[in-house]
Amino acid sequence: MKKTFLLLFILFFSISKTHACRCIRSDKSLNKKVKKAFKQADLILSGKVIAMNVVNEKDLRFSSDLIRYTFEIKKTIKGKIKREIIEISSSASSASCGYLFELGRSYLVYAKKWPQVSSKTKNTANYFTSLCDRNQQLKNVHRKELIKLKKLSRRKIKHLNDN
Repeated sequence: MKKTFLLLFILFFSISKTHACRCIRSDKSLNKKVKKAFKQADLILSGKVIAMNVVNEKDLRFSSDLIRYTFEIKKTIKGKIKREIIEISSSASSASCGYLFELGRSYLVYAKKWPQVSSKTKNTANYFTSLCDRNQQLKNVHRKELIKLKKLSRRKIKHLNDN
C-alpha cells in the first residue's frame, strides 16, 4: 500500500505542469528594444522607491498577489503625472513575473495602465509593471537607452504639438 501511494505521489508531481514567468527575449538591437518598450508603456519614469506594501494582508498569500510600490518621481519620460509621488503595482513574486524593487533604490520604470488595480492604489490612473518590462536600477541603465528615450520623448511631444 505504501509503495502504491508513493508511486502515485511521484507520478502526480512528475506530470503536473508548473507555470512560471516567461519573457520573450529578442536579439534585436538596444534601439529597437527601447523603441518597442516606449511604444508599449503608458508611463516611463525614473524614481526612488520610498515605500512598499503587500496588497493581500491575509495569512494565505500567492505569488500573484500585488505589491504596491511608492515612487518619488525624479523625472517623467513618458506619461502625464502631476504629482511627485506615484504608486506602481507588480506581482509579489518573479514566478508570476513580478519585478521586485528594493526600498531606497532608484529605478528606470516602464509601466502600463491596468484598471484591475484601481481599488488597490491611490492613483487616478493605475499602473502595473512586470519582470518582462525594461525596469532596471537607474545606475545600471545603459547611456544609449537614456539617449534613445529622450529622443522618443521629444518626438512624441512634437507629434502632439503638431496635431
